Amino acid sequence: MGLPVQTAMIIDDEADLGLLLAAILEARKIHTLIVNTLEEAEIYLSYLKPTVIFLDNNFPGGLGVNFIHKIKESDNEIKIIMMTADSSPWIREKAIDEGIHYFLRKPFTRRAVDLVLDKLNFRRVPVQRD
Repeated sequence: MGLPVQTAMIIDDEADLGLLLAAILEARKIHTLIVNTLEEAEIYLSYLKPTVIFLDNNFPGGLGVNFIHKIKESDNEIKIIMMTADSSPWIREKAIDEGIHYFLRKPFTRRAVDLVLDKLNFRRVPVQRD
């Protein structure tokens, strides 16, 4: 019997960041979907249940921090990692109050993403040596 499939949704309007983050997740064998708007994310959440969501805050159509409740309504088991470059304390406070699991300040490193995933018990892929 194999390990359960781990999936991620990246909700970020910065295409480059989404691709970089997806590469980190895919290296851990986490199947990843990148979406660029909150509206698109809401559609996907109506029929997909990712294991983890990386959620940006600033979008042309609204704030990610105000979208957290929609994720929770979709499936309360989804792990949520909020990401933002905005240093306003109220964003972090509201995100925590809404029930996120981790808060990442942009820019962040691969190591920071790996540490968060480790804390959330996402498996690491063993390094194969030849």
